[in-house]
Amino acid sequence: MKNFYYLLLTVVLFAACGTLNQMNIFSIEDEKNFGNQMYAQIQEAPQDYPILDPAKHAVAYSHLNRIMLTLLNSGQVNYAKEFEWTIRIVDADVLNAFACPGGKVYVYKGLINFLDNEAQLAGVIAHEIAHIANRHSTRQLTKQYGLSALTDMLLGQNPNQYVQLAAQLAGGAGSLAFSRSDEYEADNNAVKYLSATDYNPLGVAGFFQKMVANGQAGGSAITWLSTHPSSPDRIQKIQEAWTAYGSKKGDDFAARYVQLKNSLPK
Repeated sequence: MKNFYYLLLTVVLFAACGTLNQMNIFSIEDEKNFGNQMYAQIQEAPQDYPILDPAKHAVAYSHLNRIMLTLLNSGQVNYAKEFEWTIRIVDADVLNAFACPGGKVYVYKGLINFLDNEAQLAGVIAHEIAHIANRHSTRQLTKQYGLSALTDMLLGQNPNQYVQLAAQLAGGAGSLAFSRSDEYEADNNAVKYLSATDYNPLGVAGFFQKMVANGQAGGSAITWLSTHPSSPDRIQKIQEAWTAYGSKKGDDFAARYVQLKNSLPK
């Protein structure tokens, strides 16, 4: 069976136009399975990922699930119906969020507390959704790992690898760091998603604007999206995308955001 899978993947590679760096050998079902495996491993690693229990923190999760569903129902998200979308809160005072393949989004409590309004958080979540919808993670996997390693993971031969990969995705560094073009694409798509909702699309720039205001424009001390490009560059391109998508004003939903913050553990 495994030899057959190697052969099948090899045939796909040689049949495709371009190189391994330019393609994604994961099917949608593979990607969903990969994300589910990674999700399960993260759930079993509370020392690294202290996930808030959705049952015990139902109010906080009702807010985050509403935000995610609003974005997915915008009509702009690829694979909005195909992927198995889930959002979880990591109980750590870290300015971070990350996405895993197949629809899994993680937002740290520290980032939620850092932001000022719901449109800004929606911008972060939309950015992570865009990474998933554009299949950036699995494209990086295809580029960075050989056929043998990928096949082992898909067939369950190396399950511990999922936690290591999640750490790389969360850290925004190493072999799975998104490229500059990936980050620009995710920012652009996030503006497009918010433009099709009641949110202020410029909320996508909120995180970076706070970094500039706090004198941390380079983001060297911040995990979330800190590698590249710089905050001022991101802000400019987000504003350009906002203009291109119609310059919608939208709402920041600041009062509703206070309810979310108050529902989090101190």
